[in-house]
Amino acid sequence: MSSLPMKEAVRTCLLSTRWKDLFTSISNIELDGVLRKGALRNRFMEFVDGFLSLRKDISVDRFRLCYGPGIDHRKINEWILYAVRHGVRELELIFQSGTFETRHFTDLELGVFTCKTLLTLRLFNLPSLVLTIPTHCCLPNLKGLHLTFLKFSDDESIRRLLSSCNSLEELLVQSCELSNLNKLSVCHPTLKRLTISGGFIAPSCEVEIDTPNLVFFDFGCVYCKETRLSLRNLNSLSEARIYIGFIAMSSNYCNVTDSVFDVMRALSCVQSFHLTGICSGIQAMLQRPSLIPEFPKLTFLKIGTCNAGWENMLVRCPCLETLAFELEDVDPVDWRTPKKYPSCFRHHIKAIKIFALKRKNIEFQLVEYLFKKAGVLESLTVEIKSVPKREQRMMSKNICALPKASKKCHILII
Repeated sequence: MSSLPMKEAVRTCLLSTRWKDLFTSISNIELDGVLRKGALRNRFMEFVDGFLSLRKDISVDRFRLCYGPGIDHRKINEWILYAVRHGVRELELIFQSGTFETRHFTDLELGVFTCKTLLTLRLFNLPSLVLTIPTHCCLPNLKGLHLTFLKFSDDESIRRLLSSCNSLEELLVQSCELSNLNKLSVCHPTLKRLTISGGFIAPSCEVEIDTPNLVFFDFGCVYCKETRLSLRNLNSLSEARIYIGFIAMSSNYCNVTDSVFDVMRALSCVQSFHLTGICSGIQAMLQRPSLIPEFPKLTFLKIGTCNAGWENMLVRCPCLETLAFELEDVDPVDWRTPKKYPSCFRHHIKAIKIFALKRKNIEFQLVEYLFKKAGVLESLTVEIKSVPKREQRMMSKNICALPKASKKCHILII
């Protein structure tokens, strides 16, 4: 019964009178209270109250609550605390109502943030909620923490939350309000996966990452040159996905080269690297090859531009095996035939992927160059986008007709 979606489990009560209350024994509870009509909302609250009362002392593995306007916040508190008292292991709260205020969440703090059985906590879409973490916060077994569309009251709240999670392995901070923070500090000895994306970091804010066991890092926030980035102890890092998103705070555009270089140097131990973002920021780095650190372990590289200087990055990646270009958002208007011939082209690169190729001659120059230089290339994958089918066939034919240095190369056009 617990393997069924909750709606399907409830429907089993129609099969037989003996099955009438059998669905109440399920351990995975999903409640969706986003309803437009007041009568439906009242029936929903009555159903949940009755359902939970019939369960009695049955434990809860997963509890997911999504609610909208018109649901009594006192009921919400009761339902969530019910899950906490019954040993919930995975808790997901999706609040889609601006009426749920900070004072309504206070009653939950003691239960939610001191739950010893909790392994995964997801808080999503709390539009009017400023999250204040209690001083007695203690989540000793929590391994996964996802925070989306919320705001912390101060620097101490997020520090207190992370320090209370002794077993934390995954942290996701997505589209959160970070502009009020003076310091965003993520210092954790057991953390393995970290994602910070979709937010704006104020110029006065310091971002500190100190995670010796981190293996995956995704950083995609917009920030300023004045923002201080401190990345330390990332020697275990295997995969990094970085969006270089600088903005100018004055009439003069930020000189971002030094900041980009600091980020690159901290990530030089990775095996897989996705580098995208504002083209001018990356371009500033590519034009100063002496500042690009060496990536001795890097085997996969995906970059969001093929502007002049990109070969300087490849020169620093001697063991590169897979190279990918993402042309979706960046117009490669400054392509020039590279002056340097990276050694990885001759000996190591076996796969090349080009995403969102259009009808521009300058992009065909890129494909032609790659074919000529990649001596051990085994596969080329090209995604053609925003082009009529007749022209797609012509482009595919032209790509296949290009001369190739490698006789073993297979071409896939998608």
